[in-house]
Amino acid sequence: VSYNYRIGYGSYVDKTTAPFALMAGPSVLIPCAGCKKPYSFTNTLPLIQNVQQFQTAVRRETISGNIDTPEGTLEALMQTTVCEEVIGWRKEARKVIVIATDANYHAAGDGRLAGIVTPNDGQCYT
Repeated sequence: VSYNYRIGYGSYVDKTTAPFALMAGPSVLIPCAGCKKPYSFTNTLPLIQNVQQFQTAVRRETISGNIDTPEGTLEALMQTTVCEEVIGWRKEARKVIVIATDANYHAAGDGRLAGIVTPNDGQCYT
């Protein structure tokens, strides 16, 4: 166990385009009761040492929804790794990402269902 740690919090839903998320009509604003608008990935809390601040961020989180069962887990992982400054990764640190989800993830190539044929460009969009 180390006292030299950082903890942060981010969340993801799915690609914000059909057929993954309904992006037209009233479901865009409220995909389910008490839910927020669908999004790909957001870094809610950059890496910090304040555990209470982390707990508060997690408690305040609200869920969202999408159309299909798989989620945008791989896109979220990509953003978590390439957005080093936004996340707050330290160069010398061992990086650990914990994912908690209730669904499987979209596999590479699933974007073709939405006409997305260009591979991920490895840029930070958070």
